[in-house]
Amino acid sequence: MKKFFVILTIIICAAAIIVGNLHWKNKITAHSKVVANTEKVNSETQVVEEEKVEIITIDVTSYAARLPESVQNKIKTAQSTGKPLNLVIYGSDATSDQAGAWPSQLKAELESTYGTEIFKVTIISEGNQTTLDVVQERSYEEVTELKPDIVLFEPFMLKDNSGLIGFPNTIANIETMMESWKSTNESVTIMMQPPNPLFSADYYPKEVIQLQDYAEANDIIYLNHWEAWPDLEDIKMKSYLTEKNDVNEDGNNLWANYLIEYFIQK
Repeated sequence: MKKFFVILTIIICAAAIIVGNLHWKNKITAHSKVVANTEKVNSETQVVEEEKVEIITIDVTSYAARLPESVQNKIKTAQSTGKPLNLVIYGSDATSDQAGAWPSQLKAELESTYGTEIFKVTIISEGNQTTLDVVQERSYEEVTELKPDIVLFEPFMLKDNSGLIGFPNTIANIETMMESWKSTNESVTIMMQPPNPLFSADYYPKEVIQLQDYAEANDIIYLNHWEAWPDLEDIKMKSYLTEKNDVNEDGNNLWANYLIEYFIQK
């Protein structure tokens, strides 16, 4: 009888060892499958994320297709370094810093399309100042302090068009501002544009043509948004301006759309 219990005990122990080994093997196999599946999911996720990054890169490059090559290169550098470009929109009250004006519309489109990691946009309006006022007060140095990479510059032509400044003095004042901006970033890109056009104006359009000639002669990017407006003698021009010849809502939308199409190709 005693011998029987010994044999039974040996059988039970052996069975326990066999069952335990089988359970352990099954557990290891299951764990290995979980690890393998996890690694597969992580690998697939990484591939998807890499594809997303590549798509974003291609999109940003394609958006900038209308911009000069030098500006496209700055955008690529901003994307690769994570350091956004300082874009300053600067001008008179035609370059309004109010909500809904063309500068705020352009800023919103740039940041929503490219992202704030590409463009950091600052809007500075000098209001009713002339170029002489700005130079004498040195208020243009607010732009200088920002160390801009790009300045979208509307150089006060409407305010200077009083007969008191004179076009040669306007240009001299403009050059003073640009030299200051270059002092903190010699590779700054300056994009020049005129203020809004006026209906049936006489002397003012001639000065704007001189401004364009100056920009082109000095390799300054000139954005001629006037080509998007009605002809100066077309009565439709009045529908884009207030009674005081300021830009109204329709005029701001027209101006903004011109610049948005330049900066963003879709």
